[in-house]
Amino acid sequence: MTTQNIQQEINIKLPNTPYIDTNLGLKHCNNNYSLYFKVLNSFVKRYKDINLNEVKDRKRTIHSLKGITATLGMTSLSEQLIELEISFNSTLANRFQHDLLEVVNEIIKL
Repeated sequence: MTTQNIQQEINIKLPNTPYIDTNLGLKHCNNNYSLYFKVLNSFVKRYKDINLNEVKDRKRTIHSLKGITATLGMTSLSEQLIELEISFNSTLANRFQHDLLEVVNEIIKL
């Protein structure tokens, strides 16, 4: 790793929230801060406005979200998605939407 890469990683701010286990997310990204930060931002852009009650291909979307939330260390969201994948209901979906918004807002603050 070059000095410039190390300096870039030092300057990257990661979320400090009970919704995201950044250590777990970093582990899944091979402790590459830049990659983890990039994937977090991509997650926000792709899923910030998603509504599981209205999404076109709900089963595939839930499955994809389950994987990316687990990878990023968003264990609580991932567990909610496991429940939604088994048995979708609007009450669970609404709770997920609320929690997802909390996570997105924490990431946006960075």
